Amino acid sequence: MRSPMPEPLKTVLPIALIIIAAGVIIVGLAGGESGSPTDAERVDSIAAQIKCPFCSGESLADSTSGVAGDYRAIIETRVEEGATDAEILDEFAASFGDSYILDPNRSAWSVLLWAVPIALLIGGVFAIFSLRRASMEAS
Repeated sequence: MRSPMPEPLKTVLPIALIIIAAGVIIVGLAGGESGSPTDAERVDSIAAQIKCPFCSGESLADSTSGVAGDYRAIIETRVEEGATDAEILDEFAASFGDSYILDPNRSAWSVLLWAVPIALLIGGVFAIFSLRRASMEAS
Protein backbone atom coordinates (compact mmCIF):
# COMPACT_ATOMS: atom_id res chain seq x y z
CA MET A 1 0.00 0.00 0.00
CA ARG A 2 1.22 3.47 -0.92
CA SER A 3 1.86 5.98 1.78
CA PRO A 4 -0.19 9.17 1.48
CA MET A 5 1.52 12.28 0.20
CA PRO A 6 2.73 14.59 2.98
CA GLU A 7 0.45 17.58 3.52
CA PRO A 8 3.04 20.28 2.69
CA LEU A 9 3.79 18.51 -0.60
CA LYS A 10 0.08 18.43 -1.46
CA THR A 11 0.01 22.21 -1.22
CA VAL A 12 3.35 23.00 -2.85
CA LEU A 13 3.20 20.55 -5.78
CA PRO A 14 0.17 22.06 -7.59
CA ILE A 15 1.56 25.58 -7.12
CA ALA A 16 4.94 24.47 -8.50
CA LEU A 17 3.24 22.87 -11.51
CA ILE A 18 1.30 26.08 -12.21
CA ILE A 19 4.47 28.15 -11.98
CA ILE A 20 6.31 25.78 -14.33
CA ALA A 21 3.41 25.77 -16.81
CA ALA A 22 3.19 29.58 -16.73
CA GLY A 23 6.94 29.79 -17.28
CA VAL A 24 6.75 27.49 -20.28
CA ILE A 25 3.91 29.57 -21.76
CA ILE A 26 5.77 32.84 -21.18
CA VAL A 27 9.02 31.52 -22.66
CA GLY A 28 7.10 30.12 -25.63
CA LEU A 29 5.33 33.40 -26.31
CA ALA A 30 8.34 35.62 -25.67
CA GLY A 31 11.01 33.41 -27.18
CA GLY A 32 11.86 34.80 -30.55
CA GLU A 33 14.84 34.63 -32.78
CA SER A 34 17.66 36.90 -31.82
CA GLY A 35 18.92 39.37 -34.38
CA SER A 36 17.20 40.79 -37.41
CA PRO A 37 15.93 38.42 -40.08
CA THR A 38 17.40 38.70 -43.55
CA ASP A 39 15.27 39.97 -46.41
CA ALA A 40 14.88 36.41 -47.72
CA GLU A 41 13.72 35.22 -44.30
CA ARG A 42 11.21 38.08 -44.14
CA VAL A 43 9.87 37.23 -47.61
CA ASP A 44 9.48 33.57 -46.59
CA SER A 45 7.81 34.54 -43.32
CA ILE A 46 5.37 36.93 -44.99
CA ALA A 47 4.58 34.48 -47.79
CA ALA A 48 3.86 31.79 -45.18
CA GLN A 49 1.24 34.09 -43.62
CA ILE A 50 -0.75 34.68 -46.81
CA LYS A 51 -3.05 32.12 -48.37
CA CYS A 52 -2.66 31.69 -52.11
CA PRO A 53 -5.86 33.10 -53.64
CA PHE A 54 -5.90 30.46 -56.37
CA CYS A 55 -4.62 27.38 -54.52
CA SER A 56 -6.51 25.05 -52.27
CA GLY A 57 -5.58 26.13 -48.74
CA GLU A 58 -1.86 26.59 -49.39
CA SER A 59 0.19 29.57 -48.35
CA LEU A 60 2.14 31.53 -50.93
CA ALA A 61 5.29 29.98 -49.47
CA ASP A 62 4.00 26.41 -49.96
CA SER A 63 2.38 26.84 -53.35
CA THR A 64 4.22 25.95 -56.54
CA SER A 65 1.80 27.82 -58.80
CA GLY A 66 3.03 30.59 -61.04
CA VAL A 67 0.63 33.06 -59.45
CA ALA A 68 2.06 32.32 -56.00
CA GLY A 69 5.54 32.90 -57.42
CA ASP A 70 4.40 36.25 -58.79
CA TYR A 71 3.03 37.26 -55.40
CA ARG A 72 6.25 36.16 -53.68
CA ALA A 73 8.12 38.43 -56.14
CA ILE A 74 5.81 41.31 -55.16
CA ILE A 75 6.54 40.63 -51.49
CA GLU A 76 10.28 40.57 -52.24
CA THR A 77 10.03 43.91 -54.07
CA ARG A 78 8.07 45.49 -51.19
CA VAL A 79 10.65 44.20 -48.67
CA GLU A 80 13.46 45.67 -50.75
CA GLU A 81 11.57 48.98 -50.87
CA GLY A 82 11.58 49.03 -47.08
CA ALA A 83 7.95 48.17 -46.35
CA THR A 84 7.29 46.60 -42.97
CA ASP A 85 5.81 43.13 -42.62
CA ALA A 86 2.58 44.64 -41.31
CA GLU A 87 2.32 47.01 -44.27
CA ILE A 88 2.77 44.17 -46.75
CA LEU A 89 0.23 41.98 -44.96
CA ASP A 90 -2.21 44.90 -44.85
CA GLU A 91 -1.79 45.43 -48.60
CA PHE A 92 -2.59 41.79 -49.32
CA ALA A 93 -5.53 41.89 -46.90
CA ALA A 94 -6.85 44.97 -48.71
CA SER A 95 -6.51 43.22 -52.06
CA PHE A 96 -7.91 39.80 -51.15
CA GLY A 97 -9.62 40.19 -47.79
CA ASP A 98 -8.66 39.31 -44.23
CA SER A 99 -9.56 35.66 -44.77
CA TYR A 100 -6.41 35.30 -46.89
CA ILE A 101 -4.15 36.25 -44.00
CA LEU A 102 -3.16 33.06 -42.18
CA ASP A 103 -1.47 34.70 -39.20
CA PRO A 104 -3.84 34.23 -36.25
CA ASN A 105 -2.16 36.93 -34.17
CA ARG A 106 -3.50 39.82 -36.25
CA SER A 107 -6.94 39.89 -34.68
CA ALA A 108 -7.95 41.16 -31.26
CA TRP A 109 -10.40 38.26 -31.14
CA SER A 110 -7.57 35.75 -31.42
CA VAL A 111 -5.88 37.36 -28.42
CA LEU A 112 -9.11 36.91 -26.47
CA LEU A 113 -9.36 33.30 -27.62
CA TRP A 114 -5.99 32.68 -25.98
CA ALA A 115 -6.26 34.97 -22.96
CA VAL A 116 -9.74 34.08 -21.68
CA PRO A 117 -9.15 30.31 -21.26
CA ILE A 118 -5.79 30.93 -19.60
CA ALA A 119 -7.33 33.48 -17.23
CA LEU A 120 -10.19 31.08 -16.44
CA LEU A 121 -7.74 28.26 -15.79
CA ILE A 122 -5.66 30.36 -13.43
CA GLY A 123 -8.79 31.68 -11.68
CA GLY A 124 -10.15 28.14 -11.35
CA VAL A 125 -6.91 26.87 -9.85
CA PHE A 126 -6.86 29.66 -7.28
CA ALA A 127 -10.53 29.01 -6.46
CA ILE A 128 -9.82 25.31 -5.92
CA PHE A 129 -6.86 26.12 -3.66
CA SER A 130 -8.94 28.62 -1.69
CA LEU A 131 -11.80 26.17 -1.21
CA ARG A 132 -9.39 23.37 -0.33
CA ARG A 133 -7.56 25.52 2.20
CA ALA A 134 -10.85 26.68 3.73
CA SER A 135 -12.06 23.09 4.10
CA MET A 136 -8.73 22.05 5.69
CA GLU A 137 -8.91 24.89 8.19
CA ALA A 138 -12.52 24.02 9.04
CA SER A 139 -11.67 20.42 9.88
